[in-house]
Amino acid sequence: MAAKPKKNSVKNPLRVGVAGLGVASSQVLPAFRDGAPFALGGGADTSAEAREAFTRRYGKPAFGSVEALCAEGDVDAVWISTPNTVHMEHTIAAARAGKHVICEKPMAVTLQQCDRMIRACEDAGVHYLQGHSKIYQAPMKAIRKVIRSGKLGRVVQIHAANFNDWLQRPRLAPEVDTTKGGGIVYRQGPHIVDIVRFIGGGMVDNVRGISGRADRHFDTEGHFSALLEFDNGATATITFNGYGYFDVTELTWGIGESGRVQTGARSFPRADKPRIKGPADPARKRAVAHDRDSAGGVKEEQHQPFFGLTVVFCEKGVIRQSPDGLYIYTQKGREEVPLPSGHGRGQELLELVDAIGQKRPAFPDGHWGKATLEVCLAIMASGRDGKVRRLKHQVPAP
Repeated sequence: MAAKPKKNSVKNPLRVGVAGLGVASSQVLPAFRDGAPFALGGGADTSAEAREAFTRRYGKPAFGSVEALCAEGDVDAVWISTPNTVHMEHTIAAARAGKHVICEKPMAVTLQQCDRMIRACEDAGVHYLQGHSKIYQAPMKAIRKVIRSGKLGRVVQIHAANFNDWLQRPRLAPEVDTTKGGGIVYRQGPHIVDIVRFIGGGMVDNVRGISGRADRHFDTEGHFSALLEFDNGATATITFNGYGYFDVTELTWGIGESGRVQTGARSFPRADKPRIKGPADPARKRAVAHDRDSAGGVKEEQHQPFFGLTVVFCEKGVIRQSPDGLYIYTQKGREEVPLPSGHGRGQELLELVDAIGQKRPAFPDGHWGKATLEVCLAIMASGRDGKVRRLKHQVPAP
């Protein structure tokens, strides 16, 4: 059981510094809006160009390191969106400075790194929140609520799948280097694993997985499949393909991760767009972050976000997402349950604010992040030798 953090005295609103001002932060920064119980306090990046652009856009100071952000910046918490290989280093630095932590997925590259991050936050009495998880989104929370109500009986099977062009987007060399926490299992696996663990109760007993490298231009995983067995007898099949020949939105009413219909230039494959055959240079990657950060104009109709297709089979019925809620299938037919909006990265910040105010551990915490990483590592290890992996570090969904 995680120890309750001791340091809960922060200003209102919670002042948050963002470490790593690249593409990941461009998804986070829009969450800081007037009237929210959290506010942007500053940024940090090793790139002078990124720091200058951040300060110019948001009017907040930017520092050359996480240590400087914590020491000189006016922040209570640090959102870590730096490369995977330095998540541990930056989490420990923030914790030792007495700052709460939200860290992007995956939590780290090894389980040993996770342990050091957990220990640092517990020793410092600060909260650790595992960020960038799809279980913050309204449909996943609603599915879990239906299951916990007992109206459909116990979960029997979960099927979760996603297909996109992950490997055909501009990627820096570390993002396509498995030894540095790159590739589809490290980078996208935590999303789909979090989903099925949350729905299935969290406690995965064993994993049989296969991952592969089917694009000869990239020496990293571009696809994986796995069978997960939970301690309660439920099973989950998960699969992901990121080679860019087929998009899962063809199966989800055209709705993607943003909750908007994917149309026009964002559809693929496209004959007029040559395939990417290697890592992108930093300038090209920064341009992606800039384009995302500057996106404006007419927005498509907003729906619930879809991270692929998730279908949950229970003893007395089946659950899946609808464009704006859930479909629940029982002997009586199909019922649609509409859901309020509630996606976006602000949900993570609200969870941290609530956890601090209520003096309780945040969810998902470091132990959850470590358990999800354990599943991802098991998928890759099982793929190498064909053996089933039994897990040791799983924690239940609350």
